[in-house]
Amino acid sequence: MLEPGQIVRFFYLWSRQAAAGEESGRKARPTCVVVRTVAVPGAVFLFPITSQYPSTDRLSLAISEMECRRAGLDFPCWIILDEYNRVDLDKAFDFETTTPLGSFSPAFLKSIASTVKHAAAARKLTGVARS
Repeated sequence: MLEPGQIVRFFYLWSRQAAAGEESGRKARPTCVVVRTVAVPGAVFLFPITSQYPSTDRLSLAISEMECRRAGLDFPCWIILDEYNRVDLDKAFDFETTTPLGSFSPAFLKSIASTVKHAAAARKLTGVARS
């Protein structure tokens, strides 16, 4: 069972790729399981992690060296927080594996969740529902 803060490899579909008609991510990349909701108990919300410095128009957080070690990630990297993939776990075909690479600390996860909450309130969050 996936838990908030865990890092898993997933064929993440960027919103720009979905808008162009693509249906699956091009490569498996680390993603962070950030949210599970009571309203949609069978779904997870995955936020992508990249080793490429994000452009200034992206909402992102740098991941510290300590958090990278906890999460099983190479340093440096960033988590992108202005888009996500929503995945129903009973239709989760795009996971490379559901075995976590590691997980973020509760304090860093809280910072991620706060940033996502503010992005959603400002309508600066884009979701791609995967089926």
